[in-house]
Amino acid sequence: MNKNKMALLLLFPLCLATSVQAAVSADEAKQLGASLTPLGAEKAANADGTIPEWTGGFGAQKPSGYQPGSFAPIPFSDDKSTLQITAANADQYKSKLSESVYYMLKNYPDYRINVYQTRRTASAPQWFYDYAAKNALNAKSTKDGLAVEGAYGGTPFPIPKTGSEVLWNHLLSWKGTAVDSLYRMYMVDGSGRRSLTSVIDMHEFYRYAQEGGEKDFDGWWWWHRAMTTAPGRSAGEALVGLFPTDYDARQPGSWQYMPGQRRVRKLPNVQFDTPNFYVSGLSQFDEAYGFFGSPEQYNWKLIGKKEMYIPYNTNALLAADPEKALGEQFIDPSLVRWELHRVWEVEGTLKDGKRNAAPKRKVYMDEDSWNIAMSDLWDAQGKLWRGGIAYTSLSYDLPGVVALPYQSLDFQQRAYTIAGYLKNYTPVDPRPRSYFTAEALTQDALR
Repeated sequence: MNKNKMALLLLFPLCLATSVQAAVSADEAKQLGASLTPLGAEKAANADGTIPEWTGGFGAQKPSGYQPGSFAPIPFSDDKSTLQITAANADQYKSKLSESVYYMLKNYPDYRINVYQTRRTASAPQWFYDYAAKNALNAKSTKDGLAVEGAYGGTPFPIPKTGSEVLWNHLLSWKGTAVDSLYRMYMVDGSGRRSLTSVIDMHEFYRYAQEGGEKDFDGWWWWHRAMTTAPGRSAGEALVGLFPTDYDARQPGSWQYMPGQRRVRKLPNVQFDTPNFYVSGLSQFDEAYGFFGSPEQYNWKLIGKKEMYIPYNTNALLAADPEKALGEQFIDPSLVRWELHRVWEVEGTLKDGKRNAAPKRKVYMDEDSWNIAMSDLWDAQGKLWRGGIAYTSLSYDLPGVVALPYQSLDFQQRAYTIAGYLKNYTPVDPRPRSYFTAEALTQDALR
């Protein structure tokens, strides 16, 4: 065998290693449910007890006065704030703040963070935990992190090794199986003027998270259908979207019905830095939920885990009147409960040859739920440009926590948007695949 062939053979395993991340060993997987929670978080309290032990989350208990689909009553309403962080003491706590929150504290004099006792309420059904345990042994990240193979039904990588795996855990986190909700979206511009940009009747089917559905799972993990009901200029618009577990082989499919034209059109690219028309273009699509769409534009580096103050159990915000909660520069701090939680930190840097208005970004994933809780985005000059905050709320129906509403901050325009200001979040029976098609949009529009 000549030297060139030998060199190629030696390089071949290395090439495979860069494109496929193997599942964890059986010994590692035994940590799930023991030292780790069923979804891979550290079960134990932190050293000083400011983060308590996870003991199962809030679970399926229903508080007195609860109504299906509602985020009321407010959990832990008797808790008192234990710490207030302002511009005066922000430096003391900077290591536990995102860059964006620190910027807010330093540049908006009346902005503050009210910290409360940490309540680890995140949970999921037992069948979701069981699938996560199987995924730990079988799931693989392939195609340079653009695809997930061998995973179904639960967290794909409960013991992650790479930034891409952590990002996939966020995308495939527990949000319910099929859910109906009423989304409200707002924009507050640089002058402090508040606008209702969209009210959306949303139907979502997280097909990946359907118990017993692995045999005929076709690789499309999320199907959603949205009907805009307000404001009047947009009422009647409808959209269908499907999202894959393999972004190398498939791209998301989105179709929109325009009542003025009475036709359905294929949308070209509802991801990346395309301006989000639901919030009048003030934020870009890949900012939604902390990160949205294909991960293909970035190299995702796993920085590690850290303790951070993040909004948690913020049901009081969803119970408030948006007209009063959304201030001229920021959300009313008295309505937001912040807690200390452990998060996974992942940094995304733009790949050579790719274009995005944010060449660098960081996302911070709550270890208990795998929801992105915070994000920071930098512009081409390396200046902090945008930030994101998820106001994680407790859903009694799932049970679990939902990382909504989600706020996108624009530091250049001194403006912000808030999406997913939920009126309800109600688990329902899944609708058929035919409901989530462009043909169904057309047929319903013509009736």
